[in-house]
Amino acid sequence: MSAKRKVPPPIPVVGGAAGAGDPSREEQLRQWEEGQRQLRAQQAAAATPTPTPVPVAAVPAQSAPGRAEPLTPAASGGAVTSARVAAAGYLPMPEFTEPDSSDPAERLEFYSRGILAVQYAARANHERAEQQRLIGLGLRLRAVKEEELHKTAGYDTFGDLTLARFGIKKHQANNVIRVLGVAQALEDITTQELKERPLRVLVPILDTHGPEAVRETWVEAARHGNVADTALREAANFLGYAPPKELPVLEEKREAEKSSAGAGESLKAVERIRALAAKDPALARREAEQLESAVRELLEELAGNLER
Repeated sequence: MSAKRKVPPPIPVVGGAAGAGDPSREEQLRQWEEGQRQLRAQQAAAATPTPTPVPVAAVPAQSAPGRAEPLTPAASGGAVTSARVAAAGYLPMPEFTEPDSSDPAERLEFYSRGILAVQYAARANHERAEQQRLIGLGLRLRAVKEEELHKTAGYDTFGDLTLARFGIKKHQANNVIRVLGVAQALEDITTQELKERPLRVLVPILDTHGPEAVRETWVEAARHGNVADTALREAANFLGYAPPKELPVLEEKREAEKSSAGAGESLKAVERIRALAAKDPALARREAEQLESAVRELLEELAGNLER
């Protein structure tokens, strides 16, 4: 007598003919599949090892404006972020998650916090990238200048090379090189963008007192929420790092007298443009703008202590 063959129960198929007339069964299957997916995701997350934190230079939060602070899931709209800033100083971009609540108002609030968290991380990372750009440019421009590689490329001067290849004028390249040491001294205590012009104030402090004095001056200025050149100069003076004022010498007086004798030429140019304005205001305005541009560029070159 042959054994009776067991017939397995039919497996319902979502969207199939057997289940076409039972929408509630299809919804139950979808919910079960979603539950299984979430369970697998939780198990995978639990099995992921926690990375060992890498120490980051510790400074008071108020002493480093622009420093990227870690965000908690509650503050970032459920976005999971690292408990520390990455070793390179960049914030991990918050991951997308869905809120547990089904209330529309609460879901909107949750997503709104996530949007603000993404914008915060993007701004912080942009500032850090600009800081590293200044340092990266300075290192390479300094190497090209010290090795006199413009000669290898067939250029007469370092400035000719930087302008032709990178669109960087000579005085701009020299200014970046000049503040390179200051930027390197600050990159461990702030992720804020470092701009070349305010850092010039700290160059003599670096040369005379070293990197630690530069960092102390920055922290003191940042304590008041301002790291512009004026605030840095005041902080350096308060800490005793400001360079002493040089007393004028006889030779400098003589040079000043020569300069004042030649100052009449510049005044003549101004008077000529003023007289031209009575005849052709548009042409006078164009010449005045050209003169202003030339004077501005000259001031930048003088501030950069160009080597001629």
